[in-house]
Amino acid sequence: MKHMLHWHLILFFFSLASAFNQVSAQAPVTIAGQVTNAKTSERLAGVNVYVKGKVTGTSTDSRGAFSLTTTTAAPFALVFSIVGFTPQEVVVSESRSNLNISLSEAALLGSEVVVSASRVEESILRSPVSVEKLDSRAIRETPAANFYDGLQNLKTVDMITTSLGFKIVNTRGFMSTSNNRFVQFIDGMDNQAPGLNLPLGNLVGLSDLDAEGVEIIPGAASALYGPNAFNGVLSMTSKNPFDYQGFSAMVRLGVNHINDSEVAAKPMYEAMFRYAKAYRNRFAFKVNLAYMTAHDWHANSTENVDPLTFRQPGTPATNPAYNALNVYGDEAVTSLPIGAGGAPVRVARTGYNERDLVDYDTYSLKADAALHYRLSEKAEAIYQYKFGAGTSVYQGANRYAIKNFRLQQHKLELKGAHFFARAYATLENAGDSYDSRFLALNLNRAWKSDQQWFQEYAVAYLGLFEQQGITPGDHAVARNFADRGRLVPGTAEYDRELTRIAGTPDFRVGAQFKDQTKMYHTEGQYDFSQYTGSLLDVQVGGSYRLYDLNSDGTIFSDTTGNDITMYEYGAYVQGSRMLLKDRLKITGSVRYDKNENFDGRFTPRASAVFSLAENHHFRTSFQTGFRNPTTQDQFIFLNVGQAILVGGVPSNSSGLNLYGPGSNSIGLSAVQQFGTRVAQAVASGAGSAEAVLQNTAVLQPATVAYVQPEQVQAYEIGYKSLLFNKSLLADLNYYYSTYQNFILSTTVVQTQSDIRTEPQAAAFDVALGRYQPYQLYTNAAQRVSAQGAAIGLTYSYKGYSLGGNANWNKLDLGKNVDPDQVPAFNTPEWKYNLLLSNRDVYNNIGFALTYRWSGSYNWQSAFIAGINEAIIPSYSTLDAQVSYKMPALKSILKVGGSNVTNKRFRQVYGGPTIGALYYVSFTFDELLN
Repeated sequence: MKHMLHWHLILFFFSLASAFNQVSAQAPVTIAGQVTNAKTSERLAGVNVYVKGKVTGTSTDSRGAFSLTTTTAAPFALVFSIVGFTPQEVVVSESRSNLNISLSEAALLGSEVVVSASRVEESILRSPVSVEKLDSRAIRETPAANFYDGLQNLKTVDMITTSLGFKIVNTRGFMSTSNNRFVQFIDGMDNQAPGLNLPLGNLVGLSDLDAEGVEIIPGAASALYGPNAFNGVLSMTSKNPFDYQGFSAMVRLGVNHINDSEVAAKPMYEAMFRYAKAYRNRFAFKVNLAYMTAHDWHANSTENVDPLTFRQPGTPATNPAYNALNVYGDEAVTSLPIGAGGAPVRVARTGYNERDLVDYDTYSLKADAALHYRLSEKAEAIYQYKFGAGTSVYQGANRYAIKNFRLQQHKLELKGAHFFARAYATLENAGDSYDSRFLALNLNRAWKSDQQWFQEYAVAYLGLFEQQGITPGDHAVARNFADRGRLVPGTAEYDRELTRIAGTPDFRVGAQFKDQTKMYHTEGQYDFSQYTGSLLDVQVGGSYRLYDLNSDGTIFSDTTGNDITMYEYGAYVQGSRMLLKDRLKITGSVRYDKNENFDGRFTPRASAVFSLAENHHFRTSFQTGFRNPTTQDQFIFLNVGQAILVGGVPSNSSGLNLYGPGSNSIGLSAVQQFGTRVAQAVASGAGSAEAVLQNTAVLQPATVAYVQPEQVQAYEIGYKSLLFNKSLLADLNYYYSTYQNFILSTTVVQTQSDIRTEPQAAAFDVALGRYQPYQLYTNAAQRVSAQGAAIGLTYSYKGYSLGGNANWNKLDLGKNVDPDQVPAFNTPEWKYNLLLSNRDVYNNIGFALTYRWSGSYNWQSAFIAGINEAIIPSYSTLDAQVSYKMPALKSILKVGGSNVTNKRFRQVYGGPTIGALYYVSFTFDELLN
C-alpha cells in the first residue's frame, strides 16, 4: 500500500522535473500597455492579461499598466479579462510598448464561466448539470458577515449552524452536522478533518480577501470527483498571486447577543490581510493571515428528551427522569424500586448546563502561503501551505468542545493549460478538544459515584432519614439530599475539576479525545482535446488516497498494537461532442473506484445540453454517486454516554453479546417501548415481572451486517435562459434520486444477564433499564427516494439586481418502514430567498438585502437517539448591508448585519439559538476599481 503511494509521488515529481525541459527556444516578445474602462476612461487595476492556451500571464497594477514577456511564437492571442467586464482578445504579432485596451462593462447575467461541472471551462448557460456560482465581486458585496455565510443565498443550497464557527453546507437533502456526503475543496484540496470526517466549513478555510470564486454542484458527482461526492461538491478557489498582486487588508467589528436573556451583548473582532507579488512573470508568492474572535451562540434548550417521557410536561421535580436537551450529566439514569408496591421509577442525576461546560469564546486563525514558479510557458509549479486553528463547538453524537483544534495542509502542484497534477497532505490535531457530555458525567462522578447518588436519592425519597427532617415521597427533596456536596459552577473547586477532567483522555474518568489522523492524496488530469477534438473532447484523470488514523483509542479502535490505515484509488474518463451545428452537446463519463475494504465499483454519468436558440438551453442528465463508509463508519469505538458507537467492521462488535427483542437488529425506540410495556404491566397489577415476561417476546442475539457503501442514481432535467433583452436570467431544474444501502446506525443492547442461559432475566434487564445501548453503523434495508425542484430568477435593470429562488425537496420512504431505519433527511420541504442589490445606487453608495424563509422540518440524529420526531420550526431572516466605496483611497466601508430583525431561530435540534450579528468593516485593496 505504501509502495503504491511512493510510486504515485515518484511519477508526480518525474512529471514536475520533465517540465523544466519544455522551455521554448523562440525569441521573446514583450507587450506593455494600459487597460481602461471604456465607459469612464478610468484605469482598471487587477485585469488578467495572459497568452491564450498558455500559463504565461500577468495583471495590471494599481495604475492599470501591464508588461508581459513571452517566448510564444507570434502571432498569438492575448486575452484581457476581469469580473464585470466583457473579455477581449487581441492578436499580437510583434513586441509593443503602447498597447491600450478599453474593456466594456458587461451584463453579468449568464456570462460566467464555470469549471467544476465538467472539470473543464465552459459557459454556465451550457453546463450539463446544475451549477451555482459566486464570483469575486459577489463575494465582496454579500450582505452576510462573510462570503461563506453568503452561500446560503444560492439556489438549492442549505446551510445549518451548529456554532458560530461551524456552518455546514449541503444540497438535496440528508443534511447532518457532519455531512460527509458533501465534499468541499479549496484549491483542489479536500477541506475535511480526516479523522473527524467532517467538512470544516470555513473555520480553518479561506479568507474573504483571498477568495476568487465559489462553485457548487448540487447532487451526485462521483463520476468525476469520486467517493463521497454524493450530495454535491463545493469548490472554492483562491487568488493566484500572478493575477492578483499587491496589498489588501480588512478589519471588521461586530456585536451579537443583543437583547439576549442569558448573556449580555458581546463584541466580535476580525482582521485579515493579503500580500502578493510577482517577479518578471516567472516567480510569484502570496501570504494570507486572518483572525476572528467572538462569543458563540448558546445552546440552552431545557426541553425534555428522556426517551420514555419525551414531550411530557414537567420538571425534574415532577419527572425524576427529566433529561434536558442542553443539560449534560442527566443521561446517567437508572430505575429505583421506590414506586407504589416497589414498582421501578426512572431517576436521572442532576446535570450541568452547556454554558458551564464549554468555552463559548470562539476564535478562528487562518494562515497560508504559496510559491508559484513558471517552469515554462506550458507549466507552473506551486507549493502551498495552509494552517488553521480554532475553538468552537461541534455537534455530533454529543456537543463537542473543539478547543485549539489545528489543521495543516501541504500541497505540491504542477499545472498547465491542459493538465494538472497535485499531491497534498492533511495533518489534523484535535488539540485540547473534549466531549461536553462526558465532562458533565465525570464531573458528577468526581464528587459522588452514581451508585452512591442513586442510593441516597432512594433512601431520602422513601423517608428513611425522617429523623433529619426529610419529607418522604418528594422528588425535589430527594434530589437536593443526593446533591449535597455537588460541584458548583463558578467555584474554584469546580474550575479545577473541569480542567482536570477535560484534559484526561479516558472516558471512564475524563472527557478529552485525541486525534492526529493524517490523510495523503495525489491526483491528476490531462485534457487530450487538442489531439482528439475533431472527434471528441476527452479528459482522463485519477487519484490515490491514504488515511492513517491516530486517536490513541479515544475515538477509533486504534489501541496499542492495532494501527489502522486505509487506502482508496480511482480513475475516470470523460468525453464530449458538439452535434447539430453546435446546438447539442453530449457528455459521458465513467469512473472506477476501489477502497481497500470494499469491492471496486463503476459510476457513470451522461448528459445532454440542447440550445434551442442563443440564450435558451435545455439540459438533462443521469448521474450516479456512491459513498464509502467513512473512517468513523468503519472503525469508531466511542462511548457517547447514551450509547457506545461501534463502527461497521465486524471485529469491532465481536464478543459483545448484543441482543434485540424479537429481531436480529432493532432500534432503540423498540427497546424502550418493550421496557415501558413490561414496567407498565407490572405497575398496573397485571402480574409480576416474571409473569408478564412469560407472555412477551424474549431477546434474541443481534447480528449486524458489515457496513457497505451507499449508492444513488439521480435523474435531472433543467432549463436556463436569458430573456427580455438579456435582462432576466431564469434557471429551473427538477431531480429524482433513488438510494440503496443508505448508511445509518441501528441500536442493539448488551444486558447484564446472559441471553443464552437466562433469557427471561435478560428481558427483565431491559424492562428495568439495566442495559448498555450500542449504536452500530449499518445499511438501511429498504430503498428510499427523494425528489425536488428549484427555480431561480434574476432581473437586472439600471444597476439594480432583483432576484429570488425557491426550493422544494421531498423524501419518499414508501410503506411499512421501520422508524429506526429511516435515513435522516433533515431538510425543509420548502424554502425561498429574495435578493435586492445595487452596487452603486448613488455616488459610490451601494446596498444589498437578502430575505430567507425556511419551512419547518424534522431533525434526526444520534444526538437524540431513539427520538424521531424533533421538529425545527419554520423561520425567516433578513441580511442587509450598505457600502461606501472610496476609489481615491482604494477602500470600502460597509455597515450591515445578519438576521437584522433579531428573530431568534434554531436550525439543529440540540444546536444553538441564533440571533442578530451587526457589523461594520473597512477594506483596503490596491486593486480596487
